[in-house]
Amino acid sequence: MKQVSAILLSFLLMGSSEPRPPQILEVFPTENSAQTSVQFVGAALNFRLGEEAEQGSVQLFVNGVDVTKQARIGGTRNWPQSYYKISYTPNSFQLGINCAEIRFRTIDNKTKSYSWSFSIKSP
Repeated sequence: MKQVSAILLSFLLMGSSEPRPPQILEVFPTENSAQTSVQFVGAALNFRLGEEAEQGSVQLFVNGVDVTKQARIGGTRNWPQSYYKISYTPNSFQLGINCAEIRFRTIDNKTKSYSWSFSIKSP
């Protein structure tokens, strides 16, 4: 039996797979962490691993409040942008459990999200 080349195999996998949202590379603060203070909240996403997402649709929510307009948004290249980072610097956080969520829309107009929580404890 002949071997299939890696390039052909990867092309076949890409062609037959469903549209994928961007891959969440990292969230900060880390999920389920306990900290005495938090400098910023955010996430790093890789759109190259999920090219079917609308980059301009990324939203950041902290404790249920949309903070996207106050967030810093950046990437490593203009087109195709592959690495995307969104972060928000709060004035303060309440003690206890806090929640963050990233939402984005795929090109087929489905909303996808990823949420995580972290704790703020007394120093």
